[in-house]
Amino acid sequence: SETLAALQSMTRTPHVAIKVLGPEFKNHPESLKVLQREAKKAQTLAHPNIVNVYDFDRDANTIFMTMEVLEGQGLDKLIRANRLGLPLAEVIPIVDGIAQALGYAHEKDIVHSDLKPGNVHVTKDNTVKVLDFGIARARRNGQTEGPDADTFDASTLGALTPAYASCEMLEGLEPDPRDDIYALGCITYELLTGH
Repeated sequence: SETLAALQSMTRTPHVAIKVLGPEFKNHPESLKVLQREAKKAQTLAHPNIVNVYDFDRDANTIFMTMEVLEGQGLDKLIRANRLGLPLAEVIPIVDGIAQALGYAHEKDIVHSDLKPGNVHVTKDNTVKVLDFGIARARRNGQTEGPDADTFDASTLGALTPAYASCEMLEGLEPDPRDDIYALGCITYELLTGH
């Protein structure tokens, strides 16, 4: 039913956004396979506060992701435009939208692992959308063996922003929902203070 909902959404809005992934993804032999596996995980994240990812694919040496088109602005731009911070009444719905997206992903054992203002979008109708779950990391829950076990960690491709990374992430430990909660705390502070 989630796939049907995504197809119906595409039928109503036949446009997609295409995000071309950088050279670090091209140069790793396992990257496309792992990113396609992660895209399948991202496609299970049908939530109003998570951008719809349709697919990862390759055209020759170009790796790209197709997703829903978003109109509005990135949270990073909103913060830059409000250097003294936003009023609490404006911050609460943004933080709530991000928290709703994270809570839903965490229930599915997916940790974003690179939550930052640049990966959050506020649409024209003020809906908060978290982006880049397509390169998120799945929690292993102690299961590191088997045919679906990743031998390649997407975080080695630089999918980590130190300013929003927990100490555990910087130490290279397994992904944990607390990593995303730490980043959300940083974003909340930045929304309220402007820095």
